[in-house]
Amino acid sequence: MGIFGFGKNKNNNEIEEEKDGKGNFLGFVLLDTPEWDREQFVKDFKNDWGIDISQDIEDVENPEKYKDIIVADIGDMRLALSFMPTPVPNGEAEHYAAANYLWSESVEVTKSHQAQIIVMILGTEENNIKKAELYVKAAASCLKQKNAVAIYADGAVYEPDFFINYSGMINDSEVPVFDLVWFGLYRDDKKAGFYTYGLKKFGKQEIEVYVDIKKANLGELHNFIVSITDYVIEYDVTLKDGETIGFTAEQKLPITYSDGIALDGKTLKIKYM
Repeated sequence: MGIFGFGKNKNNNEIEEEKDGKGNFLGFVLLDTPEWDREQFVKDFKNDWGIDISQDIEDVENPEKYKDIIVADIGDMRLALSFMPTPVPNGEAEHYAAANYLWSESVEVTKSHQAQIIVMILGTEENNIKKAELYVKAAASCLKQKNAVAIYADGAVYEPDFFINYSGMINDSEVPVFDLVWFGLYRDDKKAGFYTYGLKKFGKQEIEVYVDIKKANLGELHNFIVSITDYVIEYDVTLKDGETIGFTAEQKLPITYSDGIALDGKTLKIKYM
């Protein structure tokens, strides 16, 4: 189904793209014991995605010194993994785990973690989707460690099976949007809806969509914001204040740019009707 964007119908204000955090793909794989199997990751990464980094490991001059680190150049990108035998500090991961409405045991499981693998993508590659896919591939393979219990990224904590399953979208030439953007649920006495957390990695503003709580169809709203987010990422679309968007030529949903409701700072609001 296509998405129709229409010209500005209110004003000519153009949203400046959010640069902070653009291109930064970073996650923390949480482990319930302070150990990791470096060689197992290399095997899983090759078996899962056909990416062989064994030579990068073998070429390290001092293997013992760098036993907790993997650095591998893949095209114009650099994959960096770092094992840390300590939990994420200040209860940060547990705090964000509480927002995962899809996983009832998220906080309890997250509290069990004692160590972490930091997954980071660096390099000069300008295509953010390529960076995103490499990040998802590496994180999914890290989550196959026998002691991996969750992954913390972008203000959200994901269940391993959830993340690994959605990473498979890459094999279908689809953007693994559920592993890259968290679709948070927000409601109060008057409204209910969803917000995105993670679009800034792509240089885009976060999006919020709400309706009257008495009329809220959360399944429909969730599908809508996921589709809009996928469209924005895949086609590098910048939504603007005063424009409209819709799934048909007739549907014209207004877009406004204002202070966030569920998020700090300013966000794009799509009025869903």
